[in-house]
Amino acid sequence: MMAFLRREVARLVSYVASGLAATAAHYGVMVALVQWAGWWEVAASSAGFLAGAAVKYPLNYWVVFRSSAHHGRALVRFFIGIAAGFALNAAILAVLLATLDTHYLVSQVLTTGLVTLVNYLLARNWIFRARQGKGQEVR
Repeated sequence: MMAFLRREVARLVSYVASGLAATAAHYGVMVALVQWAGWWEVAASSAGFLAGAAVKYPLNYWVVFRSSAHHGRALVRFFIGIAAGFALNAAILAVLLATLDTHYLVSQVLTTGLVTLVNYLLARNWIFRARQGKGQEVR
């Protein structure tokens, strides 16, 4: 049990570290679009989310989950998970922007925290999980 917990904590830490790279891409695109192009915050965040997704897949596949799942299957699942995260990100951010009297980046940080938890659970338990054969352990 302790070995399992240590592996999960290490995986979660690795997930957060790779998520920082994806989040940097997300926020960089979002801030540029809001500040320099005058985009609405939710639209800019959505574009940034997609940029972050492009960073996220290879890091999660090879580094975090060390997946042996076939890319075709993992990519389809990744896109489904990204679609869910994309919708969740836009919805939560829109609600926070409408209800909180704060800067859009504060609302985005809160949104990112919630979406990260959902994305981790999807990635860990579905997207990058290899099929379990007889006598094989799923990482």
